[in-house]
Amino acid sequence: MSLVHVWPEGPAEKNGAVELVAVLEMPSGSWETLWYRVPQSHRSALSDDADGFVAALALRLAAEGKDVRVHGRVSPSLLRNLESYQAAWQSWKPGLYDRVTITADVEKEREAPRGEVQAICGFSGGVDSSFTAYRHVRGVTTRFPQPLRAGVMVHGFDIPLEEDDMYQRASAKAERQLASLGLELIPVATNFRALDIEWTHTFGPAVAGLLMQFGRRFSRGLVAQGVPFGSYRYIVEGSNPLTDPLLSSEAFRVLPDGAEFGRPDKIRVLADWPEALEELRVCWRGEEKDRNCCQCEKCIRNILTFRALGLGLPPCFERDVTDRQILEMGPLKEIIISVGYEPIIRMAEKAGSGGESWVKALRKAIRRNRIEARMARTRILWRLLRLKRRAKEFLRASGRGK
Repeated sequence: MSLVHVWPEGPAEKNGAVELVAVLEMPSGSWETLWYRVPQSHRSALSDDADGFVAALALRLAAEGKDVRVHGRVSPSLLRNLESYQAAWQSWKPGLYDRVTITADVEKEREAPRGEVQAICGFSGGVDSSFTAYRHVRGVTTRFPQPLRAGVMVHGFDIPLEEDDMYQRASAKAERQLASLGLELIPVATNFRALDIEWTHTFGPAVAGLLMQFGRRFSRGLVAQGVPFGSYRYIVEGSNPLTDPLLSSEAFRVLPDGAEFGRPDKIRVLADWPEALEELRVCWRGEEKDRNCCQCEKCIRNILTFRALGLGLPPCFERDVTDRQILEMGPLKEIIISVGYEPIIRMAEKAGSGGESWVKALRKAIRRNRIEARMARTRILWRLLRLKRRAKEFLRASGRGK
């Protein structure tokens, strides 16, 4: 029977860092390699099992549709959880993901770290991860804060590996943010996005699996949620509160965090954190990915959220947006309109600023985007009807149609 083989390697020293590697051997004979590079100072926190690789590759393996053999040690509790994880994604994306059997040379539970319980989180410097860090360190918005000690910022996720200078500048901002909370920043590089994956589906396991690599020190990994609970009637996110916990083992719990809050709620909380207002980085479309471009849709959405809340323009944005920029936004997906922009209008109206020019411009932009979306759907429908008619005419002319 053809299998996908996963060969974990490391940790090993390479160019002054510690490198963790897993090689995927496909039944076709092709290979894929996943690697992480971690500073030497954090070597003692790194696990020597394959749990982190298996969690990170959960959907990549499901997409291959072949049973898997891991040539290393994997926790049985993780393998059990991944059966449900794969079942969920198979039901959401039938035909794209299968439920495959994952076995390992050694199936044995990882030992939990000794001493105090410590948590780690993924940290990009954006609104969601900043909110997660702040709420658990300061104990706001929750009665039960996690014992957060560090955040991991990844080079190779939103900032490409070849853009080293930008990553260094962005991580310096993130380090200043976390230091103001007494947290350390752990920089990690990875080639995860070079794998044959659909990133919008796999960023949850990408973060969870990476956090799990630090299992000798940490036993909990917080994954900040960008979509509130109420929006899941519209979409399925690659990181979500339903399936993220299924990437856990008995020794390492993956905890989705913050889905009970919308973006305006999070920004209200972050307004009390000066370092966040200085260093927030929400933009990933600009040419300089270490700063906010103040022009893309995501920058505009965050700037308008601050504005609607009466908080003004925070220093992390070098310039404000104009009414013309708002008018010209698009194309906007309906989910972005309903979850992102309509709440901004409601907040502005509640604050008594619904008649201001920027709110009028936003209403017009939403109306235009919806009209253009309907027109696009109509054009697609007409093309399909024409193709169907031509197919019937061809079959009729060839004597195969009725």
